[in-house]
This record gives sequence, structure tokens and C-alpha cells, in this order.
Amino acid sequence: MYTLDVLNRLNEINEDKDIKSLSHAIFPGTHCPLFGVALTASYIKNMPLIVVGTSECTYYTKNFAYHRQKGNDSVYSVVVKENDVVFSAEKKVKNAIKQVVEIENPDAIMVVSTCVPEIIGEDYTSLPYMLEDELDIPIFVVNTDHFTCNAHIPGMSRSLSVLSSAMKKFKDKEGINILGHRQKNVENTELIKLLKKHNIHINTVIPSSCNIEDIKNASKAKLNIVTDMIALDLAKSMKKKFDIDYVYFDKHMNKETITKNYEKLSEILEINLLDELNDEIEKYDELFKKCSGLLNKRKLIYGNTPMMAFETVDFLSDLGMEPVFIQVRELYEQDLIYKDNISKKGFNPYISRIANIAPLRELYETIGGDVYIGHENPMLLKEKGLMQITLDDHAQKIGYELPIGMMESLIKLFSLDKDTKMGGMMNVSI
Repeated sequence: MYTLDVLNRLNEINEDKDIKSLSHAIFPGTHCPLFGVALTASYIKNMPLIVVGTSECTYYTKNFAYHRQKGNDSVYSVVVKENDVVFSAEKKVKNAIKQVVEIENPDAIMVVSTCVPEIIGEDYTSLPYMLEDELDIPIFVVNTDHFTCNAHIPGMSRSLSVLSSAMKKFKDKEGINILGHRQKNVENTELIKLLKKHNIHINTVIPSSCNIEDIKNASKAKLNIVTDMIALDLAKSMKKKFDIDYVYFDKHMNKETITKNYEKLSEILEINLLDELNDEIEKYDELFKKCSGLLNKRKLIYGNTPMMAFETVDFLSDLGMEPVFIQVRELYEQDLIYKDNISKKGFNPYISRIANIAPLRELYETIGGDVYIGHENPMLLKEKGLMQITLDDHAQKIGYELPIGMMESLIKLFSLDKDTKMGGMMNVSI
């Protein structure tokens, strides 16, 4: 029998260890950092991955890449056997790197170690020093260390931060980089279109639109714009190595935060970006007012979306929703301001680790929510009297377009719900 009593509420969360799970056995569980590496590094053109680990780990990565890239994957497996555990797999990995170079003629190779070699102390970080001069390409090494973390996010961050090792030094600085954007069609985002309109040269977008040459030359930029927290370590590394400043412009939803980011960029780049955004700001205000009427007092259960949990819930509570249950991956430094904001509004929801859906399903009636934000079985939620919205369609957006898109989706959902209660049929996928 599962109970909410095992969880802490928001006001009891002071550090990550205060976040509990509903059960010790977690199902379906979170992705491991290996997934994060594959998800991120696969964007970079002509850079094969060599995954070192058990057959389960190597197959998992290759299968994911195969389906993600419609069969055009470049993932190679070095399966660790019993002898490798005793006598080391380093020689096998070196041979694999040389074979991949012969087969693919890559621009770089990323070697990814997994739990078994890491637990026994295998360290492949010397491989770049041993092979880069001979092969004349960068070799990146990423450790996944799933036994030390609870999600795939560290794998994403590590696969980006290691890229700075291939960057050159430049005396003259020009243009900007976008760091962390991990969706396609970045050129269609509000931020990129606005920068191009002002003739701001974008050197590269890491990882979603770049090759190894772009990465080598990324250090000639005079500014990095970080659009996802997974690239903060890369930005900090580039600041330390090349003295390149950065602006953290994540998937923010609060109008004041977005405005401050645009003001900061305008000051650094010596342009006026906000003059071009009057229509967007006006639309934001109109939708905010409309949402506040529709969503007032609606009880919210937050699940898994591409956005940050506490920041998203803070925004939704500004729209009038009442958070009663929040699932989070872990407590990040960036969360603290939004966590405090939610608390100051008088809300004290239950907080649970994410990806433990099985026991949660037995408690939906006890929690008493109206809306489920995130991924779940839609038919089950409907049986429990919960409306659902995933927000995935807005993950690639940057700037005012993100909250505008979210509010438009929420209005569509609740307008349809209203029509359904008046006798219509609700069938919507948002």
C-alpha cells in the first residue's frame, strides 16, 4: 500500500537528498547518462561513438541511435568480457578506434565508458594523448558514471563540456555561439531570427547544428548564449580557457526574466532587441490574462516535460493553477529561486522523484488533481478524471515564443474541455 506520507512537501526540501520516492523499487526509472551522451553527441556530424561496456549497454545505445537516425547510426560497440575485466580493455579500445578511423574517416571520435569498466577502475582519458597525433583527429572521452547519479542529464553535460579540448585559440573575437540547443530547426526560433535580423553572426550552434570544424573554431566567438543548462559546464570551460563571457538564456517562461535576458544581450551586442518584440510582449500579456481566467484554482500534478520542473510550476501557478504534486529529477541550483517563489505564494505540494509512475497511479484520487502536465498513459489519466498536456511541441522555442506557445496550448485544452462538458467530444493532442 503506497502512501503520500513517505514524501516531503516543498517547504521541507532544502537539498537534493530531501527528495524521496514513493517506493524503493522505481518503475520505469530514469534514463542513464549513456542515453544522454547518445542523445546529444549524435547531432555532431561525422563523429562516431565507441561505447565500452557490457553487451546490454552497447546494444542499448546502438539500438537507440539506429532508430533515432533512421538506420544511419555511427555507434560502435566494444563489449567488455571477463578477461577484459581482469586484464583491461584498453588495447581493445585502441584497436577499435583505429578500425573506425579506417572504416569511416571521421572528423573526431567520442569514446564512452560505462559502469562496469568505470567501477573496476578502467580510465580511458589518456587515449587522446596516445592517439590524436597518430590519427590526426580529436578523440573525446566521456565517463557516464551511472552509479553516482540519477538521470541522463550528466551525460549530456559531459558530452558537451569535453568538446572544449579541441578548440583553438584566437586573438580576434567575432560573432556568437549558441550552446545547448538540442532540437532541430534552431534557425526558426525567436532568438535566432532576431539576432540574424540585426546581422549578428552566429558561428555555430552546439550540438544541434555543428561539425568538428565548427567546434574547433567556436572559441573565436565574443559571446556564448547558453539555451539549456546542459551547456553551462561547456560555457564555464570556454570562459576559463578563452575568456569568452556567456549569457544563460534557458527555456524561461516568466516575462520579466525573458525581458532581462534580451536587455542583457542588447547591452553586450550593442543593439536594441526589445524594440522588435512589442507584438510578442503584447500577445504574452493578452494570453496571460485569458489563461488566468481559465486556469484559476485548477489543481496541478507535474510530471516530465522538456522544461525545468520548478520553473514551469512557478509559471503555471502565476497563471492561477494550484500545484499539489511535483515530480522532479533532482534539485538543481537553478531551481532554488523558483522553488522559493512557489512557496511564497502559499503552495506546499508533495515532491517526488521522477519516473516512478507505477506507485503514483494508485494515488491519483488521493492527490486530487485536475490537470497532469507531462508524460503518462492518457487513457489512464482520463479514467482518473485528469486532463493531460505534454508541452513537448514547445521544447525548441527560445524567448517569448515559449510561454506564448504554452499558454495557447493550455487555452486550447481548457476550451475543448469546456465544450465537452457542454455536450461535445474532446479529442486533442497538444
